[in-house]
Amino acid sequence: MNAITKFRTLSFMFLTAGAFTFLNAGITTTLHNLSATGTGTIKADATEMNDELCSYCHTPHGASSSFAGAPLWNKGTMTTTGFTMYGAAGVDLAGSTIAGTNTDQYVNSQSLACLSCHDGVSGINSIVNAPGSGGYVAAGAYVDFGATAAGTAKTMPAGITQIGKDLSNDHPVSITYTVGAASLVATTTALTGWVGASTVADLLRGAASNKVECGSCHDPHTSDNATFLRKANTGSALCLGCHNK
Repeated sequence: MNAITKFRTLSFMFLTAGAFTFLNAGITTTLHNLSATGTGTIKADATEMNDELCSYCHTPHGASSSFAGAPLWNKGTMTTTGFTMYGAAGVDLAGSTIAGTNTDQYVNSQSLACLSCHDGVSGINSIVNAPGSGGYVAAGAYVDFGATAAGTAKTMPAGITQIGKDLSNDHPVSITYTVGAASLVATTTALTGWVGASTVADLLRGAASNKVECGSCHDPHTSDNATFLRKANTGSALCLGCHNK
């Protein structure tokens, strides 16, 4: 191997290693690191073998087969009904925006994945498989979570992160993205500087890929912007990505 080839090889290895380091560090320093190594106040008990960051949402084996909203979902008990949609007259009813677009009757699974912690009712520490080898627990069991002992649900405390089950005062989710309504731009519109999206179409979810869900504005795996936003909302840049106001 000559000097130039060796330099190129070492440079590639360095850049590649750096890239993997960056990717792996994505969730480590965020509040979604619920392991004992997390930097937030809501996290697992330090006495457990719980340094597996991903296990509080995902598991490689024996995942929940009743939930299709996220891959290899490891959450145990979670609520799927009893939500008040944006513009709805009551619980478990479809709502409507002032632009005339209807929400779905029930929250779709892509947003339920987020609400399985943020609804303030479901246990954040309710998982199917506990961290560590051979850590299987019965579905819906609660693992130790800080001052909350095993067998007891740790729910999201009051505050901005507790969305609750009344979604009538939040941006509508489980709603079809309708070009023109509320000044919504074409789905082919290019996005610059967004996390995980280069066009508006990349933000939409569901079988028909046309629904606005929590993940349309937030990416739970990154710390690039405050509150996991896909785009910093300076000058309302996040809002203006979809709404041509």
